Amino acid sequence: MKTLILFKNGTFWIEDELKKCDVLVEDGKIKEILSDSSETEAEVIVDLEGKYVYPGFIDVHTHVGIMEEKTGNFAGNDVNETSSPATPGVRAIDGINPFDPGIQEARNAGYTTVCVMPGSANVIGGEGVVLKTAGTVVDHMVVETPKKIVKMAFGRNPQWAWGNQKKAPYTRLQIAAIVRDNLMKAGDYMAKEEKKFDYNMEVLSGLLKKESVARVHVANLEDIETIKRVMEEFDVDYTLEHATALHTDKEVALSLKDVPVVLGPLNVAGKSFQSYDLTFNSVKILHDLGFELAIMTDAPVIPLQLGIIQMWLIDRLRLDRAEVIRMFTINGAKMLGLEDRIGTIEAGKDADFMVRDGDIFDAQSTVTDTYIAGTRVGGACA
Repeated sequence: MKTLILFKNGTFWIEDELKKCDVLVEDGKIKEILSDSSETEAEVIVDLEGKYVYPGFIDVHTHVGIMEEKTGNFAGNDVNETSSPATPGVRAIDGINPFDPGIQEARNAGYTTVCVMPGSANVIGGEGVVLKTAGTVVDHMVVETPKKIVKMAFGRNPQWAWGNQKKAPYTRLQIAAIVRDNLMKAGDYMAKEEKKFDYNMEVLSGLLKKESVARVHVANLEDIETIKRVMEEFDVDYTLEHATALHTDKEVALSLKDVPVVLGPLNVAGKSFQSYDLTFNSVKILHDLGFELAIMTDAPVIPLQLGIIQMWLIDRLRLDRAEVIRMFTINGAKMLGLEDRIGTIEAGKDADFMVRDGDIFDAQSTVTDTYIAGTRVGGACA
């Protein structure tokens, strides 16, 4: 039997503006946006008078659940499989703890969808997964994406992680060589009519067949250029993650206009060879160049319950506020290939939204309720 829930009297963020209306939800999906719901027969009515309702936040780059919060030191940390600099066959899903406090705090703060990926110690880190932030069984929280996700990392992180162990890659030259070598091996594997099954090669073959996308950690400009060079050699779809220095060279940036870019975390100290170019101004510079940006927390680097602070600080750049909200919602959905399911409040999409007691740009406002598929899963009183 189908259940109809009417969310009534709220001020909803719809079509890039706040509108006073009602939203009818059926079996977890938004059925209809209503200006007059007086004749609607709903089994459940939720009165949102005085409340502001926004699409659930989406973070496309986290390590929540595999780098568990509040466990301390090594316990609960499965973010990097450091047996080899190339571990394409490991899967983030196999280490996620659905009871990680970071996941609970994420939904209480209005984050309804997250992408969880291995870390950046390895050149090829393994497969990521997209989850809704509510549930007790990880497999039931998974949101299937059109393309699989393969984490990679260029630059200082893998160089430091392995060089400190007196193992290759010692240099960023070798990082690029490792990627090339593995993709060439995957090409040879694909070309064999008879072959012994190799899951690592199957994962990399997905990149060459465009069934997967490489999500590439990077900071410095020279590494961004190397990524562009390598990915174009093998015709691999990819995204730039962090991209700390991309805004520093408009010529390079404009050459990457068709590449999705995920910025962040932005409110951390810029005191290393990777982060000395870190600035909130990169959001405005790249936005003005035409990029559709998504903003990450890299949780738990910034815990997801503090992710909205980045929105408030970006707001100081005086961008169109609709564009800023898109950076935390629909732009991330597009990068995951899920824009037809999440990211906005509209008919046919998942009923995932946050309810606030004030405007989202008001730092004194809080999330009173978070809904996933029309069910309350969190909020200030959860």
